[in-house]
Amino acid sequence: MIALVWMFDVRPGMTPHFERFYGADGEWTALSRRSRSFLGSSFLKDLASETRYMLVEYWGEMVVYEKHVASFEKAIETLQRERDRFVVRMDAVGVFNTLDTPDRMGPAWSRRGG
Repeated sequence: MIALVWMFDVRPGMTPHFERFYGADGEWTALSRRSRSFLGSSFLKDLASETRYMLVEYWGEMVVYEKHVASFEKAIETLQRERDRFVVRMDAVGVFNTLDTPDRMGPAWSRRGG
């Protein structure tokens, strides 16, 4: 399993739109869920900055993620243009191998109940 990590600085006043866009029911996540290799995501807001976020997406393997990007290229480009309305800066932090992952995985992984 791999984790792709991005950091975002969001335009002031646009955080509610950005949070809906990348949230569990948002457009970006909905597109990712169309791939069976998408395992879930963690969407994080910086406690020290109202406008800084991190997104961690978990995928079964890099080659399948790359296939997803190629298969949905036009849809991804459309979503990226929409995202750019909310974002001042986006940095790709990196691609990581995951360690010590939970047994439960899948699109509902980020929605586990207590």
